Amino acid sequence: MTGKRRSYIPAMSDASVKARTGKNWVGWFTVLDQEDATTLGHKAIAAMLSKKYGVSSWWSQMVTVEYERSRGLRVRHEKASGFSVAVSKTLAVSLSDLYAATANAAMRRKWFPKGAFELSSQTKDKYFRGSWNKRTRLEIGFYAKGEEKAQIALQVSKLPKEGDVERERAAWKAALLNLKDLLED
Repeated sequence: MTGKRRSYIPAMSDASVKARTGKNWVGWFTVLDQEDATTLGHKAIAAMLSKKYGVSSWWSQMVTVEYERSRGLRVRHEKASGFSVAVSKTLAVSLSDLYAATANAAMRRKWFPKGAFELSSQTKDKYFRGSWNKRTRLEIGFYAKGEEKAQIALQVSKLPKEGDVERERAAWKAALLNLKDLLED
């Protein structure tokens, strides 16, 4: 965690958080400041929100992350295990063709960015996961968006530095454009 103050823009609106939790961002941040939450770790803040204030598990995590970001304890894309970045693209191809272009190693080499991928798990037409360049994690999901339309959504996580985020984003955006060219021609 950085410990530096940065400009803060919440990931979702005040109206959304208030509708789901009963308070807007300022309301939660005031509560957490009164609880001296900047001295607590992520898990302790989330547990307090859940136990003491009755916030659901998912929303406890969301409020905690946004609080940490607002107080300079965490930056955008930062997680406990490092940084992560997500990229997605919807293509005019069937779900099975999109999945096959990823599951087949020879096809994958035609569009993946340069790097080493080691498969750890997969489920046909649903997901494809493994290590990326031995130090990060790559998770790819596949979603039908119509008869001949499907989405690929990928996330690279466990990036060691904040500066790695934009480099990976650019590499994977370019890769998805290569995949589009490969499959839609």
